[in-house]
Amino acid sequence: MRPLNKNRKFSTKSSSPLSSRWTSKDHYRVLLQFRSLSKALIDASSIIYMHKAGFFEELTRTVTLYAPQEMLDEAGFEGLPISVVTCHGSRMTNDHRLVACALERRLPVISEDKKVLLSMEREGIAYFNSLMMLHFLHFKKVIDSETLAAYFHKLTTSAWYSNQILEFGKNVYYSIADLEDESPTWTKF
Repeated sequence: MRPLNKNRKFSTKSSSPLSSRWTSKDHYRVLLQFRSLSKALIDASSIIYMHKAGFFEELTRTVTLYAPQEMLDEAGFEGLPISVVTCHGSRMTNDHRLVACALERRLPVISEDKKVLLSMEREGIAYFNSLMMLHFLHFKKVIDSETLAAYFHKLTTSAWYSNQILEFGKNVYYSIADLEDESPTWTKF
């Protein structure tokens, strides 16, 4: 892989994908996190969205997933290839339990909940949503651009993402294409 193309036109804002400002450094930071991502905690909504979009199985073959039993119960699927983790604190909401587990284990989190993701950002723990996991699969060459496009369409029919999150995702896609020294073949964001 080659370094990020500095000539690519990215949004020229600063901070994180959860704020309204970011830079190409943020896209590169996500790619660095992708390189080291091998295990993560996941919440129920992410399980549901990825399952509906059709790429959940690809993710489970690429990343070892963990979740509190309550998250698995909430997702409503049987026999998922997710390891159950126990976390301290019994009278917590599922979201608080996920955050507590992430803090205890220092594991990255996959969630659609902005409050959960902001908690991870404050704690310096890597965080992703289903859209980023789709780009992760492309980054790891588990799926190609055409498959990414099909999954993206399915994902965005069941999950809602703000324009700024979609823009960030588009820029991550372009960053991956730059690293691979490819011209982006899919531009439907």
